[in-house]
Amino acid sequence: MSEIAAPAQPATGLDPAGPRQVLEDALDRRQFPGCVAIFGSRSAQSEPIVLGRRTWDGPETTADTRYDLASLTKVMATLPAVLRLFQAERLWPDDRVKDWISNAGWFQLPSLRNVQVRELLTHTSGLPAWVPLYAQTSDRMTAMASLLQTPITEPPEGEPARIVYSDLGFMVLGALVERITRERLDHYVQHAVFGPLGMTETAFLPRDKAGHGPGLTTPIAPTEDCGWRNEVLCGVVHDENAFRLDGVAGHAGLFGPAADVARYARAWLELDPRLGGPADLRKACSEQASIVAERRGWGWLMKGSSLSFGGDGATDAGFGHTGFTGTSVWVDPGAGWYAVLLTNRVHPSRTGGEDIHGVRRRFHAAVAAAVARG
Repeated sequence: MSEIAAPAQPATGLDPAGPRQVLEDALDRRQFPGCVAIFGSRSAQSEPIVLGRRTWDGPETTADTRYDLASLTKVMATLPAVLRLFQAERLWPDDRVKDWISNAGWFQLPSLRNVQVRELLTHTSGLPAWVPLYAQTSDRMTAMASLLQTPITEPPEGEPARIVYSDLGFMVLGALVERITRERLDHYVQHAVFGPLGMTETAFLPRDKAGHGPGLTTPIAPTEDCGWRNEVLCGVVHDENAFRLDGVAGHAGLFGPAADVARYARAWLELDPRLGGPADLRKACSEQASIVAERRGWGWLMKGSSLSFGGDGATDAGFGHTGFTGTSVWVDPGAGWYAVLLTNRVHPSRTGGEDIHGVRRRFHAAVAAAVARG
């Protein structure tokens, strides 16, 4: 592991007034109970925008509030873990699942065993978007076994691979990381990714229902009042399949504050070598698979996709990712900015925040304008 010191935070100075107004409007329309947002350029960063409360009638949000990052886990934990293994020549994009897990997709054709790592990274593996593993078993090992026997679907002969955004694909990538490193995913990324980047408050498994994690003092924003688990989830991962995998999975499970996510986004803006090798970093944030309305890098969603949330100020070089709980990160090398928005729009119900996509787009447009003004 690199002994290079963690990068320093950029100077503050960017005016948050425009982005703040967008988020205040969303709060007034009850799109979420509260939020923390940070944006920056290559040379400066805004002060945190902190609004609302952790719950609708609870304590005020603070800048250090940690959020369930949901699917940001895919690009903040699993993707850099894979890139670090590429860099160390312990894993290759053309490797197939069977090269590491010989019994995956056993007695199936087509089979998960023949899927390449690059196909998992671009959501072109043929795996379905989602399967309720949590409803089929009550332990991690059995859930992982079920995952590795998931049938895949191949496109008709002569047609290109289809993009199906799949939680399962990144769950398999997480399993590969654990198989190769002989460490659980949370342990590996802590010393291989978060430690080198100085992300001291980002972790899997915070677990404390009182709103604090083990050894940590920062509060956690609750998510859903879950009927299945019969409690308001706080410090317990919202995603059911990640919960069944003991809170540690390749697609969900991370908790963290906006400052750490901003540090991570800035690392991508700079293609920081702590994330992986230069060539692999460039591939990850450029088009590696596309269909008419969707462009994918390795993990990242590219500008120009029908699902793109970069906003009107984003350039074609932009890329980002969202989390179901109401979190998002966008990085735009073409215009030289990044933006992080963390909310718990699923509190107390996953039906909340129906305009979160529009909020993200308007927020990013305001960020682009603020960065352009300097």
